[in-house]
Amino acid sequence: MAIACHFWDMDHTLIDNDCDVSWKDFLIAEGLAPESARDLAEGFFQDYLAGRLVVADYLKFQLCEFRGRSETELRQLCLSHFERIVKSRIYAEGRVMLAKQRSRGEETVLITSTNRFIAEPVAAELGFKTLMATELEVADGHFTGELGGVYCLGLGKIGFMERHLAACGLTLADCAYYGDSSNDIAILERVGFPFAVNPGDKLRATALARNWTILDFSK
Repeated sequence: MAIACHFWDMDHTLIDNDCDVSWKDFLIAEGLAPESARDLAEGFFQDYLAGRLVVADYLKFQLCEFRGRSETELRQLCLSHFERIVKSRIYAEGRVMLAKQRSRGEETVLITSTNRFIAEPVAAELGFKTLMATELEVADGHFTGELGGVYCLGLGKIGFMERHLAACGLTLADCAYYGDSSNDIAILERVGFPFAVNPGDKLRATALARNWTILDFSK
């Protein structure tokens, strides 16, 4: 059976990086965030890996430097973050797989819990026409520091995926999903073609037990 659409997670799946963590490192280096943000970012990342992230607390922390800034200013900062930190960490194997999928006429979609502005340069570099990401609230051309919709994480991703597929007359059973963490298990359980990419221990054990395809990209 052919795969109609390939949904790709971003961090640690297509790139050897967590963009929300490196974003804080970038802001600290630019003098736009305090040094204390580094340890807080790492703590939230560990909570994410363990599946115990308190979303409201995390978003308040993650979006504080967005508040009051214009879209133009943030896009430039996000592009600089991508060029300096992220671009060199893209997995070559991911590029090859995407090219093969597109050569067969199959749709590829980037879907990530990272906010749209940080994810956009990654999507552009990798040739994605469709990006599904966490949206941010903007008022009068400036960020409020608040979420602009559903947080695109775990089961939150399912709604994004199903709405996109319904417009094409497809279902999750027609699609592949590629993810790296335990947060992706709920999604991998529901698609027709599950791929565990660079999986953490919990996901690797689940993938082995359920005979899901495991991909390990080179670092």
